[in-house]
Amino acid sequence: MVDTTAYFEGRVDEATRERLAYIPTMCDLLEKMKKDYGEFDAIGDDENKYTYNELYSRVAKRRDFLFNLSLTKGAKVAVMSRNSLDSMELFLAITSAGYTMIMLPVQLDAEKLFGVTKKFGIEALFVADEFKPLTEKLDTKIFSMKDTSDKEAGMGEGIVKETIAAIYFTGGTTGAPKGVVLNHGALMRGMRNGSFRDGRVFQNRYIAFLPFSHIYGSVAGFLTGLFTGSYIYTNADMKKAVGMIPVIKPTTLVVVPGLAEIILGLTQAKGAGFIDGLEVMLVGAAPVPPRMMKAFGDLGVTILAGYGLTEGANLTSANYDVDKYPDSMGKIYPEQEYKLVNKELWIRGDNVMVGYYNDPVATAEVMEDGWLKTGDLVEIDEQGYITIVGRIKNLIILSNGENISPEEIEEVFYKEDFVKDCLVKEDTMNGESVIAIEILPYAPAIDGLSPEEIQKKAEDVVASVNAKMPTFKRITKVSVRDTDFKRTGAMKIARNAQ
Repeated sequence: MVDTTAYFEGRVDEATRERLAYIPTMCDLLEKMKKDYGEFDAIGDDENKYTYNELYSRVAKRRDFLFNLSLTKGAKVAVMSRNSLDSMELFLAITSAGYTMIMLPVQLDAEKLFGVTKKFGIEALFVADEFKPLTEKLDTKIFSMKDTSDKEAGMGEGIVKETIAAIYFTGGTTGAPKGVVLNHGALMRGMRNGSFRDGRVFQNRYIAFLPFSHIYGSVAGFLTGLFTGSYIYTNADMKKAVGMIPVIKPTTLVVVPGLAEIILGLTQAKGAGFIDGLEVMLVGAAPVPPRMMKAFGDLGVTILAGYGLTEGANLTSANYDVDKYPDSMGKIYPEQEYKLVNKELWIRGDNVMVGYYNDPVATAEVMEDGWLKTGDLVEIDEQGYITIVGRIKNLIILSNGENISPEEIEEVFYKEDFVKDCLVKEDTMNGESVIAIEILPYAPAIDGLSPEEIQKKAEDVVASVNAKMPTFKRITKVSVRDTDFKRTGAMKIARNAQ
C-alpha cells in the first residue's frame, strides 16, 4: 500500500494543515465555524445572506424547535426539499442535536414516501411546500421547512465520533432503497478530504448544485465549504442557479460531468466572462471526457477528478494530475487502508459506513472485518494511482465465458470527440447475444448532419475503436440517441432504467 499523505497534505503549508486538522463531530464543525469564520459570509440565496455567526444562531434555534418535539433519542428526522437555506440549517441542526438526519430524494412519489417513512421509522418530516401534497397519508409528524424557535439551544448531549449522524439512500429511487448509515466521524473525514487542493483553500465561493440527499452534494459541495470558511449560494431552481454563475462568481464548483458540460456550453456561447473567477471544478460520479478537461484547462480552470461511494462517505480518492493521468481517479486519501481482492477495491477507515440500516444480510455482503468491499474493479500502479475498470455487478458474461466490464469499454469511447455520453450493455442480434452501445452524440460534432449521416458517423467511430480492442470486447450493435439518458438524482446514467 502506497503512503499518500504527502500527495495530499504536502500541497498546503504547515499553518494550513493545522487549520484543517480533523474534527470528529458536526458539533465541533459548528464551533469551528463560529470561532474561525464568524463574520464571513456563510450561506445565501437570492433574498438572504447569513454570516457564520448568524448561521450558528439560526441552527441553535432550529435545535430548540427539535428538542421541543419530544422525539426519541437518536430519532430519524427527514427533510424533503430542494437545496435551500432551510435545508442547510436543518442538516446542521438535526445532526448537532443528536438525531439521525435523512435527506429524502425529491423524486419520491407519495407511495414511495409512505414506504420510506415506515421502513426507516421516521419520527418527524420537514417538507417544502411543493411536496406537502405527498404527505397527506403519512403517519408521522409533519413540519414546514420554515418552522423554528425564537430561543437558542445548545448541542445535543453525548455526541461523539461514533454517534450516528445520517442515513443516505443508495440504489436509486426506482426500487426499495438501502439506507447507508454514517456516523459523525465518517462525514467529518469525507469533509476534510475534500479540503486539500493546490491554490486557494479557504474563503472560496460555491454554488450548491448537487442535491444534499446525495453524499457528493452534501459532503463535497456543502460541508467542505463550511469547513474552509467559504460562501455557499443555493437556489432550488437548477437552471436559474447555473445562470447565476456570472453573478456569484464561484471559485469552486462541485459538479457531475453532465452539469459541467452545460456550464462549458454556456461559456462557449457567452464567452469566458461567464465563468470569470472560477478556479477549480471537482468533477465526479462519472468519467470526465478528455476534451472537457482540455476545454476548461484552456479557460484557466483546473479539473479535479475523484472517486467515492456513499458507503465510504463519498471521498475515497482524488486526482490532482488529470493532465498526466487523465484516466485515473487519483490516489487514495490518507487515513484509509486499501487492498485489492481479485481486482476489487477494499477500503477500511473511519470514513466507512456503520452498515445498511436494519439489513444485516446486505451489510455482511459488503463488509468483512471492517473492510468495505466497494464492488469496483480497479488497477493500481506503483505510484498509487487507481484506475477504475468496472463494477462487479455490471459485468457482462459472454457465452464463451469472457467477463466484460461495460465501464472499461465506455471509458475508451469517452475519449472520442463525437461522444457526449454512452452506455455499453448486453443485447441481442439475430438471436445471438452481443455487446451493444448507445451513444448520445456531442452536439457540435453532428451539427447540420442528417440522422443517416449521424448513424454512419457513430458506426465509423465504433469501427475505429473496435480496431484497437480485443475481439471479445468489440461492439456489434450501435444505436444513436436523440434524447438524453434517464438519470439518477446525481445525474449519473441510470444503467438499469433505460
